[in-house]
This record gives sequence, C-alpha cells and structure tokens, in this order.
Amino acid sequence: MRWMLFAALSWLCSPLLAMDKTVIIEMAQSWHQGSSQSSRLTARMDLSTALADNIRLTSKIRGQIFGPDELEPGEPDQQAVSPASKRRYPGSDVELELRQFYIDVGFKRSSLRIGKQQVVWGQADGLKLLDLVNPQDFRQFILAEFNESRIPLWMINVELFLPNGDLQLLWVPDTSMHNLAESGALFAFTAPFVNISTDIQIHFEGIDRPDNVIKDSDFGLRFSMFAHNWDLTFNYLYHYDDFPVLRQSINATGLRIRPEYERTHSLGASASNAFGSFIFRSEIVVNSHKYQSSVLTAQNKGVDDTPEVAYMVGLDWQGISKLFFSLQIFQSHLLADKDFNRDRVDSNLTLLARRQFMNERLRVEFLIIAHLNDGDKLIRLKSEFEMLSNTVISVYGDYFSGSSDELFGQFRHRNQVGVKLLLAF
Repeated sequence: MRWMLFAALSWLCSPLLAMDKTVIIEMAQSWHQGSSQSSRLTARMDLSTALADNIRLTSKIRGQIFGPDELEPGEPDQQAVSPASKRRYPGSDVELELRQFYIDVGFKRSSLRIGKQQVVWGQADGLKLLDLVNPQDFRQFILAEFNESRIPLWMINVELFLPNGDLQLLWVPDTSMHNLAESGALFAFTAPFVNISTDIQIHFEGIDRPDNVIKDSDFGLRFSMFAHNWDLTFNYLYHYDDFPVLRQSINATGLRIRPEYERTHSLGASASNAFGSFIFRSEIVVNSHKYQSSVLTAQNKGVDDTPEVAYMVGLDWQGISKLFFSLQIFQSHLLADKDFNRDRVDSNLTLLARRQFMNERLRVEFLIIAHLNDGDKLIRLKSEFEMLSNTVISVYGDYFSGSSDELFGQFRHRNQVGVKLLLAF
C-alpha cells in the first residue's frame, strides 16, 4: 500500500521529476470462437530523479484495468511469487504492480544498484537461454515482450570496472519463480497432461516455494569483456530452476501432483561479432541439474535428474537498407540416459524478418518459432505505425499449429488477432 501512495504522489509531483508516462490500449480477438480473448488499458509511469551527484532513484509502476479477459480469470493466488513482488488488486478488474524500484550509486571504478530490478543476460531473441536471473510471467505464454514479461526481483547488483573487463556480482534474496497461467486460463499449460486417461482424477497440491531469504537466495556473477572485436561474457548462477518439478504419486483417489523447486548450477558464456553486414551471436549454458518429466515409477515419482547442455547459434543480416533478417538455432542435450518424456536432443528454430517503410514510421515484422522435433510452431505477423511522435498503433496476428501434447500445438485453439494503441507523454 505504501508504494501505491508513493506512485500517486509521484504522478502529482511529475513537473518536479524526470518522468515518462505511457498509456496502452490493447484488445485481442480469437480466430476460432470470434470472441474477445483479452482487453486491457495499461498505464505505465517511469520516474527518475537524482538524490545526489552520484545517486539516482528509478521507479517504474504499471497499472492495468481489464475488460473481458481470459488470460487470468478472477484474482490469481500468485503462489509462485514472493509477497514483496506480488501484484496488487484494489478491485476485481484492476491490477497494480511495482515493476522496478532501485537506487543507483556510482563510484569511480564500480557501481551499486539496490532494489527491485531486471538483469538481462544473453543475446537470444524469442526464446531464452542465458537470460536466467529474472523469472517470467507466462500469462501470455511467450507473446509478451521480454521487458514486460520478466518478473523484476529485489536484489543487490554490484559492477566492478576492471582493467580487462567488467565483473557483475548478484545477490538475489527474492524467491519469486515463474508465474504460470492457472488452470482454466487462456494460456494454461495442458500438454503434460493430455495423455493421462480421463478415468484418472488429477489432484494438484499447493506449490512448495522456497521462502527463506538467506538460505534460498540466488547468487550470480558475470564477467564481460571485448577482445579482438568479440563481445564475450562468462556467466555463473546458483539458483532454483524457475519451472516447478511436478512430482507424481498414485493412490486410491487418483493421481496426485506436487509442484516443487530444485537447485541447479548454471555455467554459461556468450560471444558475438560483426562481419560486414552479418552479426554472429552465440550462447551456451551447462546446467548441473535439470529435472525432467519421465515415465512414472515408484522410485522416481515421474521425474528424473540429468545434467543438461544447451546452446544457441544466431546470424543476423542487414545487407539492404531498412531490411533485417535473423536466424537462430537452439538445442538442448540431456546427458543422462533415462526414460524421459521428451527427446534427449530437443531443437528449436527461429526466423525473424523485419522491413521499415515511410521514413521508418511503418514497420512490418514476421516471426516464426518452430519446434523441430515435433513440427509444431508459432507464427506472428505484426505491423507498427508511428502516427505521431508520441502515438504508435500496432496490429498483430498469432497462429499456433501442432498437436495438443506439443509445446506450441497445445495452444492451437488460441490463435488471435489484436490491436494496440500506445500514447506516450
């Protein structure tokens, strides 16, 4: 409640502060049923002010009013999110969220950022690999922009400016995890359960989320450097995997599923370089523990542990003015030889094409994300037009294909067209 009061006072005092305000109106319509899937009015307020010569306060607040909406029917319980990071609901159709609130302190050879923030690792687009620090809000699956779907966390972020590069150190006591769409919501995950017999009753137990701010903290570091025209990073994160492990058991009442979270060490690196009109990008990450769904036995409770190696290789091209292409290949390798419910080598491909017109006021974008193992895919076509310097209108369409037990195919009846109007002040 205190930060809501702060937001109201900040808005009133905006002439005294460096502040940006944005209003977004968005509606999405189902292709299949012809009904509204979501509609909302979003107001964002970004505030920044100097508290001293080397100290700056930044705050980002988002409020949303929902119309007819299937993204998250009713008021969510947010079990996977820590109390300090939960969204607030002053009314049944109104949501308020403190997106970021931090203080920057600058020193000669270091900087300190304390508060609620986002930390972005990696350079992959469309899908994530090294971008592990902040969990994600999956209410819109992966359709929302990453800067909007990341869940900001309370943390201490230190950067040391060394002679040969920069060293970033993170302490994250905020134990929030991925916010998955709840059962019955538009983008609720159903693929893991479609092959379970309809004669079996499924009972979900409450989420067992770690909540000790000391014992359950995440710790990370990243060293970044520029060498021989290569941008390089070396990353390490000791953290909980933000996806819950669904442990299963069968008794007289049916199948019981208990979501839990498990620790892992993630060691990774990234490299990028420009070669004429081409840009090469790559990422790799090794996870010491990856808990995967497997054939249910009394011993494994439907889950087996394995080390994982995952990587991304991307190539961008902008050889023609105002035309941009990007191709990425993602692969995940499970190193243990166990009876997993997915292929040990899992591959995805993304292709992005973007063209600008009318002195860059009009942008048309085509994106395809294809799961190569099963052939299911997501296709997005989007057009943005800058009507005025502070007014942008967007029209988009999202198409899912595949079977109901596949990553993208499970949403094949969630195809939609939408329109969004953005006003900046």
